[in-house]
Amino acid sequence: MQLSLRYLSSRSDEWKALVQKLDNLLCNTNERKVKVCCARETVPKKTVPGEQCDICTDYPRKCVFDFKLEMLKSDADGRRADGRLRSVLAYNGTIPGPPIVICEGDELVVNFKNKITGKMTNMDGSSSVTTLHFHGIREKTRPWSDGVPFVSQCPITPECQKHQNNHNPFPFPYGFNTDVDGAPAGTYWYHSHVGAQRTNGAYGALIIKEKGTNAIIDDASNTLVLQEWYESSTNQVPVSLLINGNGRIGELMNTGDDEQITAHLKGKGAVFNLTKNKHFDPHNFTTNYTEFHVKPGYQYRFRVIGAISQNLPLRLSIESHTFTAIAMDSLNIQPVTDLTDLWLAAGERYDILVKTTKEQDKLGLAYKIRVLGFTDQPDNKCPLCTIAWLKYPKQRIDPIYVTDSNCTGFHLHSTPLRTLNPVPNKYTAWKNRIQYPHWKNSSTIGDIFIADLRAIKPEPAITNLANTQYIEFDGNITFNGLRMSYPPVPFLLQDPTDKTDRCGSTCKGHPPSTTCTTKNPANCSANDYCKCQHVVKEPWAPGWWVEIVLVNNGHFRTAAHPIHQHGGWYWVVGEGQFEIDINSTYIKHLDQNNCAAKENCLPRNIYWPPAKDTIQVPPGGYVIIRTHLDNAGTWIFHCHINYHVTIGMAMVLQIGELKQQDWCTK
Repeated sequence: MQLSLRYLSSRSDEWKALVQKLDNLLCNTNERKVKVCCARETVPKKTVPGEQCDICTDYPRKCVFDFKLEMLKSDADGRRADGRLRSVLAYNGTIPGPPIVICEGDELVVNFKNKITGKMTNMDGSSSVTTLHFHGIREKTRPWSDGVPFVSQCPITPECQKHQNNHNPFPFPYGFNTDVDGAPAGTYWYHSHVGAQRTNGAYGALIIKEKGTNAIIDDASNTLVLQEWYESSTNQVPVSLLINGNGRIGELMNTGDDEQITAHLKGKGAVFNLTKNKHFDPHNFTTNYTEFHVKPGYQYRFRVIGAISQNLPLRLSIESHTFTAIAMDSLNIQPVTDLTDLWLAAGERYDILVKTTKEQDKLGLAYKIRVLGFTDQPDNKCPLCTIAWLKYPKQRIDPIYVTDSNCTGFHLHSTPLRTLNPVPNKYTAWKNRIQYPHWKNSSTIGDIFIADLRAIKPEPAITNLANTQYIEFDGNITFNGLRMSYPPVPFLLQDPTDKTDRCGSTCKGHPPSTTCTTKNPANCSANDYCKCQHVVKEPWAPGWWVEIVLVNNGHFRTAAHPIHQHGGWYWVVGEGQFEIDINSTYIKHLDQNNCAAKENCLPRNIYWPPAKDTIQVPPGGYVIIRTHLDNAGTWIFHCHINYHVTIGMAMVLQIGELKQQDWCTK
């Protein structure tokens, strides 16, 4: 039996017990404590079906979508994935789910119903409960709409919605208002925040378009949603890559045993074995690669979303084309031109501009948009790859083309010319990177890392620090040796706050007179991890920032953990990497004793630092981020590798005293 099935049995009782406790609370509308904002709007909004909101208007709208999540088979158009038959989870019957496209000034409402029937067993033990999370949206006035079970809400059960009305199940209303909830124009995405559900298809694109016109062709349909796809919901062997839910498998496919699956899930990298694909027919495919149609002589905006599940970063390149990166994680950056390659880890997004050639008679085969990843990331072994077609008017596609198991033509080991956001697991690449401002010279080749990018505007008051926190990752997949456990009543909805099983830092007082204390769980072995409700509590202090130094102490075969923060962006003010194993003690020494000021000794860039909500932290290295303390609520902060967050590599960043907050915008 696969390891994933044994892991399921060890987790299922935990889920069942929590869901059992919440049935009455969740299904009784008088006790749910889901607050409804007073919605103080200055301009009334016209309510329209969400599907009509992809064309911007000169008036604000309330864009209403109806979503349902179901357990289905990959047996119909829109969810065939790589062509094999397996169980999937799909929003409105498709993978990815329907794209949500709205405009600046619009309000989004998603009436969500959990229609999961029967038992879809996920590798983590979750089954039919679910939530919906808008990845990247601040939810500044609606923290209960963040969609994180046991943090901002109770998970939604099918039984609960049936109890509301047997004939017309009560939908859970998710949403945000773009002009007050911290949702500027940009590229976002949505997904389930329960267990392995997004691994099995529960995700989709969320685009907020800019109003106005310019010379760039900005069509939301030019979005690439990238994901690796697995043997089944319980067998976590990655067998293919999908672009917008479409992929193919050639004559050979991956297979693996418990040891290989464990290494893959832990982020250490795994070399899988190859076996015959019994469904392969070189002349008969049930799936097609995604096509993007362009015309000569234009500039197109493409949005790339890393809907990646585990530790399998993906590299994108475009045959015979270079491109310019103009935004990452929804916010604009100073343009990085003439790129040949772009890497994305789980949760990251980039907006790129592709300038099409002016030649009018492009004949022959369409160009390939190539996406490549390695299941053994540290050594670049065991590749997975796929394509989409970039098609000019007179070009054709090859209907029977399929990538092979060696990813022929994908330049596996050659050195790309200009690469943005490479996986930061090689010290030599970091040491020899193109630093700011040298990458502005487009003829300079090499790797460009996040810390060397620049925003398009400075961030006011980013030097106003309330305090600095140090968070260390170790080989047990923890934050500071702690794994997250969750309360039976979500953190946000507790009144009074239950601190019985809490651990972490509590910072009191208004900056600059903030003092922090740390509570560790009792009976904790120094050689193992502890489980507790890990909360870092900060004051609500607009105009002030908390700094977090993320320390990834492993150096050998350790994941470059992609760390995601809910409730808004952080600004990346520092990054570094070493050739040796490190820990937080080592980093604190460098940061607190290595300069005359005795604090903030590690180099920091406070002038136009870039913003992100997900960043890879280099093994044997650190990243320094700063978060604005202006968004009151309880916001989960976690590794976006699905297995890691599921087993507890997470904490909650609580901003403010919750019972004192008026969530409505004044």
